[in-house]
Amino acid sequence: MDSSVDISSELNSRAKGDYGEGEAAAINLSPKIKELVPSDEHSYVQEMVNRNRVVVFSKTHCPHCTDSKTLLTGRGVEYKTVELDQINNGSQVQNVLGSITDARTVPRIFINGQCVGGNSDLKSLDQEGKLGELLKKAGL
Repeated sequence: MDSSVDISSELNSRAKGDYGEGEAAAINLSPKIKELVPSDEHSYVQEMVNRNRVVVFSKTHCPHCTDSKTLLTGRGVEYKTVELDQINNGSQVQNVLGSITDARTVPRIFINGQCVGGNSDLKSLDQEGKLGELLKKAGL
Protein backbone atom coordinates (compact mmCIF):
# COMPACT_ATOMS: atom_id res chain seq x y z
CA MET A 1 0.00 0.00 0.00
CA ASP A 2 1.40 3.38 -0.95
CA SER A 3 1.38 5.51 2.17
CA SER A 4 2.14 8.82 0.46
CA VAL A 5 -0.47 11.53 0.14
CA ASP A 6 -0.91 12.99 -3.37
CA ILE A 7 -1.90 16.64 -3.17
CA SER A 8 -0.74 17.71 -6.63
CA SER A 9 -4.23 17.69 -8.18
CA GLU A 10 -5.60 19.65 -5.22
CA LEU A 11 -2.79 22.19 -5.52
CA ASN A 12 -3.36 22.59 -9.27
CA SER A 13 -7.10 22.98 -8.81
CA ARG A 14 -6.77 25.58 -6.08
CA ALA A 15 -4.04 27.45 -7.93
CA LYS A 16 -6.62 28.02 -10.65
CA GLY A 17 -9.12 29.30 -8.09
CA ASP A 18 -11.36 26.22 -8.14
CA TYR A 19 -12.77 26.36 -4.64
CA GLY A 20 -16.04 24.83 -3.55
CA GLU A 21 -18.79 27.08 -2.28
CA GLY A 22 -17.78 28.44 1.11
CA GLU A 23 -14.51 26.49 1.00
CA ALA A 24 -11.43 28.11 2.45
CA ALA A 25 -8.29 28.41 0.36
CA ALA A 26 -6.26 26.38 2.87
CA ILE A 27 -4.71 23.12 1.74
CA ASN A 28 -4.37 20.21 4.11
CA LEU A 29 -0.67 19.36 4.20
CA SER A 30 -0.98 16.80 6.96
CA PRO A 31 1.83 14.28 7.43
CA LYS A 32 1.82 11.06 5.49
CA ILE A 33 -0.96 8.69 6.41
CA LYS A 34 0.55 5.69 8.11
CA GLU A 35 0.02 2.29 6.53
CA LEU A 36 -2.45 0.11 8.36
CA VAL A 37 -1.23 -3.33 9.37
CA PRO A 38 -3.09 -6.08 11.20
CA SER A 39 -3.29 -5.69 14.97
CA ASP A 40 -1.71 -9.13 15.38
CA GLU A 41 1.86 -7.99 14.82
CA HIS A 42 3.36 -11.48 15.11
CA SER A 43 1.15 -12.74 12.27
CA TYR A 44 2.05 -9.67 10.23
CA VAL A 45 5.80 -10.29 10.61
CA GLN A 46 5.35 -13.98 9.79
CA GLU A 47 3.27 -13.13 6.72
CA MET A 48 5.87 -10.64 5.43
CA VAL A 49 8.68 -13.15 5.93
CA ASN A 50 6.73 -16.01 4.33
CA ARG A 51 5.51 -14.01 1.31
CA ASN A 52 8.82 -12.38 0.38
CA ARG A 53 12.18 -13.94 -0.36
CA VAL A 54 13.96 -10.93 1.12
CA VAL A 55 12.44 -8.56 3.69
CA VAL A 56 14.09 -5.55 5.29
CA PHE A 57 12.38 -4.20 8.40
CA SER A 58 13.64 -0.64 8.45
CA LYS A 59 13.07 2.96 9.46
CA THR A 60 13.11 5.74 6.90
CA HIS A 61 15.80 7.90 8.54
CA CYS A 62 18.09 5.10 9.74
CA PRO A 63 21.53 5.26 8.07
CA HIS A 64 22.24 1.56 8.72
CA CYS A 65 18.93 0.68 7.07
CA THR A 66 19.83 2.83 4.09
CA ASP A 67 23.21 1.07 3.83
CA SER A 68 21.55 -2.34 3.80
CA LYS A 69 18.98 -1.34 1.19
CA THR A 70 21.74 0.21 -0.94
CA LEU A 71 23.80 -2.99 -0.74
CA LEU A 72 20.84 -5.17 -1.75
CA THR A 73 19.80 -2.80 -4.54
CA GLY A 74 23.39 -2.72 -5.81
CA ARG A 75 23.34 -6.50 -6.09
CA GLY A 76 20.09 -6.33 -8.05
CA VAL A 77 18.06 -7.95 -5.28
CA GLU A 78 14.31 -7.39 -5.23
CA TYR A 79 13.19 -7.06 -1.64
CA LYS A 80 10.21 -6.00 0.44
CA THR A 81 10.78 -3.07 2.76
CA VAL A 82 8.66 -2.56 5.86
CA GLU A 83 9.29 0.95 7.17
CA LEU A 84 8.41 0.64 10.86
CA ASP A 85 8.06 4.40 11.28
CA GLN A 86 5.45 4.46 8.50
CA ILE A 87 3.05 1.82 9.84
CA ASN A 88 0.46 2.38 12.53
CA ASN A 89 1.84 -0.16 15.00
CA GLY A 90 5.51 -0.11 14.03
CA SER A 91 6.75 -0.07 17.62
CA GLN A 92 4.81 -3.25 18.39
CA VAL A 93 6.11 -4.87 15.18
CA GLN A 94 9.63 -3.92 16.28
CA ASN A 95 8.98 -5.56 19.67
CA VAL A 96 7.89 -8.76 17.89
CA LEU A 97 11.06 -8.66 15.78
CA GLY A 98 13.03 -8.31 19.01
CA SER A 99 11.39 -11.38 20.51
CA ILE A 100 11.85 -13.43 17.32
CA THR A 101 15.44 -12.42 16.55
CA ASP A 102 16.80 -11.45 20.00
CA ALA A 103 17.56 -7.97 18.63
CA ARG A 104 15.21 -5.01 18.47
CA THR A 105 17.52 -2.86 16.36
CA VAL A 106 16.92 -2.04 12.71
CA PRO A 107 17.41 -3.09 10.09
CA ARG A 108 16.27 -6.67 10.62
CA ILE A 109 16.87 -8.55 7.39
CA PHE A 110 15.29 -11.85 6.42
CA ILE A 111 16.42 -13.95 3.46
CA ASN A 112 14.45 -17.04 2.48
CA GLY A 113 12.57 -17.03 5.79
CA GLN A 114 15.66 -16.74 7.99
CA CYS A 115 16.86 -13.67 9.85
CA VAL A 116 20.41 -12.89 8.76
CA GLY A 117 20.71 -10.05 11.27
CA GLY A 118 21.29 -6.37 10.73
CA ASN A 119 23.44 -4.14 8.56
CA SER A 120 26.83 -5.27 9.87
CA ASP A 121 25.77 -8.91 9.50
CA LEU A 122 24.64 -8.32 5.92
CA LYS A 123 27.92 -6.58 5.09
CA SER A 124 29.92 -9.43 6.63
CA LEU A 125 27.97 -12.01 4.63
CA ASP A 126 28.66 -10.01 1.49
CA GLN A 127 32.40 -9.62 2.22
CA GLU A 128 32.72 -13.34 2.99
CA GLY A 129 30.94 -14.29 -0.24
CA LYS A 130 28.09 -15.94 1.66
CA LEU A 131 25.39 -13.44 0.70
CA GLY A 132 25.45 -14.58 -2.91
CA GLU A 133 24.99 -18.19 -1.77
CA LEU A 134 22.01 -17.27 0.42
CA LEU A 135 20.41 -15.30 -2.39
CA LYS A 136 20.98 -18.16 -4.82
CA LYS A 137 19.29 -20.60 -2.41
CA ALA A 138 16.38 -18.15 -2.22
CA GLY A 139 16.08 -18.27 -6.01
CA LEU A 140 17.47 -14.79 -6.58
